Amino acid sequence: MPKSAAVHYVTIFLMPKFFASFFFALLLLVSFFNSKGAYAAGEFKTSYETAYTVEENAKVTVSQTITIENLTSAYYVPQYQFTIGSEAPANFTAWDPTGSITPKVEKKDGSTVVTLKFRAKVVGKGNKLVFGVTYEFPGLANKNGLIWEINLLKITGLSDITSYNLTVSVPTSFGPPLFQFPSPTSQQTSGPRRLIKFNKTALLKGAPRMGFGEFQLYELTLTYHLENPRLGLGYTEIALPPDILGYQQIIQKNLLSAPASVRVDADGNYLARYNLRPLEKRDVVWEGWVALYYPERKFSKDKLDSLPAELVSSYTGAQKYWEVGAVEIRAKAAQLTDPKLSVAEILREIYDFVTGELSYNYQKLESGELARLGALTALSQTDQAVCMEYTDLFIALARAAGIPAREVNGYAYTADDTNRPLSLRVEGDVLHAWPQIYLPDSGWMMVDPTWGSTSGSDYFSAFDLSHLTFVVRGESSEYPLPAGSYKTDPGQKDVEVSFSTEENVVAKNPKLQVEVALSKFIISPLASSARVTVSNTGDTTAFSVQAKVTSNLLGVEDSTLEIGTLPPGASAEYNVRLTSSSPWAKGEEQIKVQVSAQDFGQKEIEANGEDTELIRPLYWPLRIQEIGIVAGFGLLIFFSRKISLARIKG
Repeated sequence: MPKSAAVHYVTIFLMPKFFASFFFALLLLVSFFNSKGAYAAGEFKTSYETAYTVEENAKVTVSQTITIENLTSAYYVPQYQFTIGSEAPANFTAWDPTGSITPKVEKKDGSTVVTLKFRAKVVGKGNKLVFGVTYEFPGLANKNGLIWEINLLKITGLSDITSYNLTVSVPTSFGPPLFQFPSPTSQQTSGPRRLIKFNKTALLKGAPRMGFGEFQLYELTLTYHLENPRLGLGYTEIALPPDILGYQQIIQKNLLSAPASVRVDADGNYLARYNLRPLEKRDVVWEGWVALYYPERKFSKDKLDSLPAELVSSYTGAQKYWEVGAVEIRAKAAQLTDPKLSVAEILREIYDFVTGELSYNYQKLESGELARLGALTALSQTDQAVCMEYTDLFIALARAAGIPAREVNGYAYTADDTNRPLSLRVEGDVLHAWPQIYLPDSGWMMVDPTWGSTSGSDYFSAFDLSHLTFVVRGESSEYPLPAGSYKTDPGQKDVEVSFSTEENVVAKNPKLQVEVALSKFIISPLASSARVTVSNTGDTTAFSVQAKVTSNLLGVEDSTLEIGTLPPGASAEYNVRLTSSSPWAKGEEQIKVQVSAQDFGQKEIEANGEDTELIRPLYWPLRIQEIGIVAGFGLLIFFSRKISLARIKG
């Protein structure tokens, strides 16, 4: 069990009915044996009916009805004790068959210990003690931005419990279910409430968590401090927040100052270039929104041989911190890889190993000593891990197994630093790291072994809307740097993130502009060209951008331009070669460019541009200036040919 996992376990004190006068001595003795989990299991059978009722003001009331059935006539239960891994629960009430009883509640070491002493003495084989406890549990449900999130505690000891049924009741006003883990046994709507039910089998998969709403929205201000310490001209690139189709949508409000250019690298990062004068210092501020959505997670049965060869080639090699070739890494990967398993099943084995093997080092986080150790060291020093070690080890093992894997750096919203810590510290900012893996049926998918280890919840089968991506690293384990890393002075806080309710911003569209410039002097049958520039002047990214070039008189060598992704402020420029098959071509040449693209929601977007210019054949009467140009061009060709022939003869 991870050190920080939220737990809820039970101790039942047993008393033989024929030794009642020696209660205190037997209480100690039987409690000792019960801690090993064997004594009570053969004497009693337990079942739980638990309900979490969530109100619109975020109040959560927990009600438990517990039934303990005697499997022997020799013992009965005088007392029941359970521990909750939090000091937040309050206002406990309880009852047994005789009526209300007063629970004893103790808060210590971040936990709440509750003891119930029963007045009812239920004896006899087959007889049942039915009792209940109710309490309030603040903090389990939270309205964060546009969505409601519910994170319940991990229940330990489930395998020894005969039956456990859990119902979560939420107002339908919370909105539609966005994500749920584990998959509910059933759910239904009853009046103004939604009832979500889990049984023991489902709960054994991990702590329940769920979200309600359409999407999550954050507002960000990111500051980049740039400096050229040299006496010559220089340039640098900064990583702006990228879009991730299906998961993360970027809406840019401002980028001051404007970059010289913006490009998209092979990992999908948006890299803005800034040219700097000698000794220049400059601050760049990005302002905007990040909308997070929850794509369906598919886990197909496809095997390793179904992975795209180009991705395997690009994203399974060794890098600094991902020591794929190390003997220890390859040996462990081989233990976790079975050719009979699907890609998803192998990755699940790796996830379970990493979350179970590594222990999160909170002292390391508090001390600020967060040197990145790498996968190989993490494998040997399992108690020195923070998010970087969980991520690096996971990536190295996945790559060693032949599965494409990358690193994501960014910001993860958390209201619980113990169960969901951040540990990628960059001077005044604390970020987070987690892996991204490739599945044949789903594409790139994020997982978080760090939070899986610390919270006891499953961040493989389900994710959340708390992870904001700043950079994706696959081609390099060190570049690009995420926002928050561009500092000129220690202690600068450069990452500001808050929830936003400005839902309408996600409806913003990219705005494409097309500029076409034909050569100013076109003579057939000589080749000429047209410059085509496509720019995105909008606040959102254009995807799958394609330009088709047509001409009424001349031939177009590259009539289709595959531009790809254009983030806000980005542009693409092409020189299109134009040819004429006839020396007699003349008239007004018209070049048309039709651009098609998609926005984040895959809505089609179009833009057009054109230019015209007069074409003259060689025999056409020319003005004196034009005659001079043609004559000069002809002489240049003639003398070039003479020189070339002379060199060949020599």
